[in-house]
Amino acid sequence: MITEISKNFYRITSRMPYRLRHVHAYLLAQDKNLALFDTGLNTENGLAALEGDLQSVGLDINNIRQIYLTHVHTDHCSMAGLLQKMTGAKIHLSAPAFEEYRHYRKADEAVAQARSFYSRHGMIPAEIDAIIDEFEDIRSIITEFSANDFLQDKQICEFGSTQFEVIFTPGHANGHICFFFPEDKFLLAGDHILPYIAPSLTPNIFDDNYRPLKTYLNSLDAIENLGCAEIYPGHGNSFSGVRERIEEIRAHHTRRKNWLGGFLNNVPKTTREVAQEIFGEDLPDFEKFLALNETFVYLQELKFVGNISGKMENNIFVYKAS
Repeated sequence: MITEISKNFYRITSRMPYRLRHVHAYLLAQDKNLALFDTGLNTENGLAALEGDLQSVGLDINNIRQIYLTHVHTDHCSMAGLLQKMTGAKIHLSAPAFEEYRHYRKADEAVAQARSFYSRHGMIPAEIDAIIDEFEDIRSIITEFSANDFLQDKQICEFGSTQFEVIFTPGHANGHICFFFPEDKFLLAGDHILPYIAPSLTPNIFDDNYRPLKTYLNSLDAIENLGCAEIYPGHGNSFSGVRERIEEIRAHHTRRKNWLGGFLNNVPKTTREVAQEIFGEDLPDFEKFLALNETFVYLQELKFVGNISGKMENNIFVYKAS
């Protein structure tokens, strides 16, 4: 489904077979030339649906000249390679996002790192195998593409007569960026700020020192003072009241972090054991993976600020109350 939300600016909504039932891409038209912001999910009918949406408003998919990616999760980028091959479009994203994409392409290295990371945090081999299967599914969905440009924080881009600013907002994903259009004061937010839920935060399995929660909260600061009148997210309805929504998300993370810290005592526990206490064990394999990621993000931050302690014991990281 395609909707014109301001002159020459469109929202394209496609359905997904995931917990979030839909995803948005956005399109800027300048004469016959088109710039696409994210691509939607590479499903069996995804490309045909996109082509049909554009035709319904008199636009031609072959006129896509530029593709800008907020991040490289499958629902936002996985048709980029198809479109690049079909149209010759140039693809722009941040260098850290492209590095994450390269991890998906270099499967052996990423699989080995995933096994190491999740075993250190207490996952059993069968659960890790399920994560690897999910990883392989992701790898098969994201079509291969080449990057024409690595975007820089605060870089000003132009497409026709329209200017927009690149805003680095890592946290939900390493290398996540947003696009701010100062003339209309709207922000294409990807998954950085959503209207109904706090975006999930993801560990960087290649960097144990990366702090997703701290990084994400700093990225909220980068958005707060832009003067956005409207947020156009990757999922859900557009919304105003940006500062109020940011405060809600900050409060959510503070409550969640403090609540999770209450599950620790003087008995050492792995990340997996804490996640089981919170979320239960009767979860699908991928939900166990998401639960462990969320638990790790808060435990890591609690340890960094000194509220809990953590150390390696027999090649497994354990935490306990300080």
